[in-house]
Amino acid sequence: MSSPKRTADETRALIVDSAGKAFATRPYREITLKDIADDAGVSAPLIIKYFGSKEQLFDELVDFRAAAAMVFDGPLEDLGERMVTLFTRSLESHKPLSMNILIMSGASEERGAKLRENYSHQMIDGLAQRLDGPDVRLRAELALSMVMGLAMMRRRMMLNQGAGSQQDVVAHYAPLVQRLLDGEAT
Repeated sequence: MSSPKRTADETRALIVDSAGKAFATRPYREITLKDIADDAGVSAPLIIKYFGSKEQLFDELVDFRAAAAMVFDGPLEDLGERMVTLFTRSLESHKPLSMNILIMSGASEERGAKLRENYSHQMIDGLAQRLDGPDVRLRAELALSMVMGLAMMRRRMMLNQGAGSQQDVVAHYAPLVQRLLDGEAT
C-alpha cells in the first residue's frame, strides 16, 4: 500500500524543516541541496523548483516576520512576559526563535548579512514600532538582546543545570524586560 500523496504545502514545509535542521547543526558552506533533499525524502531538483537555490531556501528560514508576529502580537502591557515566556520555552533547534541557525550560519558572511538585516528590520524595528516614548529603537534592541541572551543561557549553556523553572524565570525576568519596553528609568 502506498503512502498518501503530499500536497505542495506539505512538501514545502518538509523541505523547510529539513533545511532548518541542516542550517541549525552545520555551517552554511558545508550544506548541500542534496543533504537537505535526502533528509526531506525529496529530490534536489524539487527543492530548486520550490525555492530556486540554497540561498533562497536559507533566506526563507531567516525571514522573521512570522516570529515577530508571534512574539509581538497582543497587549503591550504584558509583552515582556510573553517575550520571556517564548524565549525560555523549549524549542527544536531549527524552529522559529531558535539561536542555532543564528549561531551556525554566522560564519557565512553573505548569508550572515542577510540574517542580520532581516533580524534588524523584522524583529527589532517590528518591536520598536510597538513602543512609545524616547529611544524606541534602542529599547527594542536592548529588550531583544535581553531575551536572546536569556534564551542562549537557558537553552544552551544551562540546559540541565539551570536553576528554577520556566515560571520562576518568567516571574523574575519579565518585569525587567517590561520596564525597558515601557521606557521606565532603571
